[in-house]
Amino acid sequence: MKRYRYNLDPSSKKYKCPNCGRFSLVIFIDSETGEFMEHYGRCDRESKCGFFYHPSKDGFQNNTNSTVLNYSTYEIFPSFHKNDLVEISMKNDNNFMKYLRFLIGILKANVVQEKYKIGTLSEFNNGTIFWQIDERKKVRAGKVIQYFETGKRTKNITWMHQFLKRKNAISDFNLSQCLFGLHLINEDKSSIIALVESEKTACVMSVKFPDFLWLSCGAKGEFKLKKLEPIKHRKIIAYPDCEIQKNGTTTYQEWKKKATEFNRLGFKIYVSDLLEKAASLQQKEQGIDIVDFFMQEVNRT
Repeated sequence: MKRYRYNLDPSSKKYKCPNCGRFSLVIFIDSETGEFMEHYGRCDRESKCGFFYHPSKDGFQNNTNSTVLNYSTYEIFPSFHKNDLVEISMKNDNNFMKYLRFLIGILKANVVQEKYKIGTLSEFNNGTIFWQIDERKKVRAGKVIQYFETGKRTKNITWMHQFLKRKNAISDFNLSQCLFGLHLINEDKSSIIALVESEKTACVMSVKFPDFLWLSCGAKGEFKLKKLEPIKHRKIIAYPDCEIQKNGTTTYQEWKKKATEFNRLGFKIYVSDLLEKAASLQQKEQGIDIVDFFMQEVNRT
């Protein structure tokens, strides 16, 4: 297997992007020296920014035959949150739950909250915690997003491990994400899995179309082999957001290409072209998802 000297930092640490100015830059690490190369990296805001600067652009040779640890293939031993932290967080309220109750009613909203384990971080302006719990019921991460009561998200996002480290409640945390809703695959072993980008979409669609098991990968760039491995044995329909990238391609085309590669490895993934075919140019420019599409169709009738 070819080894590379320069690899993206596998930790959750982010730096300021020189292009968009956000703290969303994942930098490269020199695997031979352990040096953090702060001038080289990739911005996580792929569709909004797209910054990517590799050391090879400045003449650095990327291949290596050394026996030094290869960060690109190294599996970080994951850290876990305590399970009782999830239950405690579900006792408070947040704007996303208020939106859900308005949209689908109190009883159904409560079912969704209990099913997906949606919590609240009071100290983050009552931000919504989307807990990532794996198939063994291990709590791998807590993604915290602030919402308006309209269901629209703000740009304020943090992670529970970052919050806990700032409080000195924990000293370190190795973030190793999983699919949102992954803990449900052993409870529902027969349904076709419907995979979407956002946690919000998975929650709402689980009520609109309950015959599917709705999971979320968290972002378009998180449609990754490592995240999908636990559901390799299941039939999967992927519903990417309808979004045109800066290079003119769509998320559908990107996911379709990846799915073709994954299917060669034994997956059974079908990438839905519903939005690709049915959405208007204006909707594509807005970057709508499947929930937006169905709600707009309902409003038209």
